[in-house]
Amino acid sequence: MSDASSDADPQRDLSDPDQAFQAVSEASLRLMAGAVSKPRLAQLKIAAQQEEAEYPWQRITQAIVSEPVEGQGLVKQGLVAQRDWILRGGRVARGPSVASRAKGFFARLTAQLIFGVIFTVVVVLLLLLLKYRFGWNIYWLLDTTLELIGAPPR
Repeated sequence: MSDASSDADPQRDLSDPDQAFQAVSEASLRLMAGAVSKPRLAQLKIAAQQEEAEYPWQRITQAIVSEPVEGQGLVKQGLVAQRDWILRGGRVARGPSVASRAKGFFARLTAQLIFGVIFTVVVVLLLLLLKYRFGWNIYWLLDTTLELIGAPPR
């Protein structure tokens, strides 16, 4: 992690699992600590977007760990980033967009409207069935309510 180790070992054998683990760990620490320059990040983004089939992790890892960095400063930056990560509660993912929320709102509203219409039609049909088929007085509840509040009967 010091300048000497980065200069002495710029190209690591990433086919070796131990060296790959160490290189990926160091690259992740540098990314988390913000120790990778913006031009290098822009180059890496382009490289990652060009590969359609598979993420070129070896080439990107080599490019990240090949940049010289001061070891003690990297550790301090990494610990600050680690603390912030923990206090934030981990990775913060973007929430749904306004358009997505609006679509969800209108979908729920439409579903509730459809359900309400179906429920109302069923209740009206049931009341009509009770009135005409069985001869029940379906206005009894309305008349009773009007009497309780002191309104004149209908």
